[in-house]
Amino acid sequence: MGERIRQASGGRVDAFIDTFGDGYVALAVELGVRPERINTIRDWQAAATIGARTYGEGAAACAVVLGELARFAARGQLEVPIARTYPLEQVRDAFRELEQQHTHGKIVLRP
Repeated sequence: MGERIRQASGGRVDAFIDTFGDGYVALAVELGVRPERINTIRDWQAAATIGARTYGEGAAACAVVLGELARFAARGQLEVPIARTYPLEQVRDAFRELEQQHTHGKIVLRP
């Protein structure tokens, strides 16, 4: 995984967001990401060990974080990959896909 990330990033990784757990905080450190630029919503123990952030969905919805995201979006530097979209009527299918933990991007439900 580390090598694929290095190749995709041109060898430089400035920040890392872990939404999966199981060693990704350690991977971010291995990639040279400073602890204050690592955020995990799953691996709190690893984050505490190295001093990484543990912003969850609610904690990150503050003016500072939202402002930073807005600046990234305005500069065209925010990318949110979408793995697949589903109509709302197929919400069960969307959750089945999420449960398999093989998606590379977000699952989007359309009203």
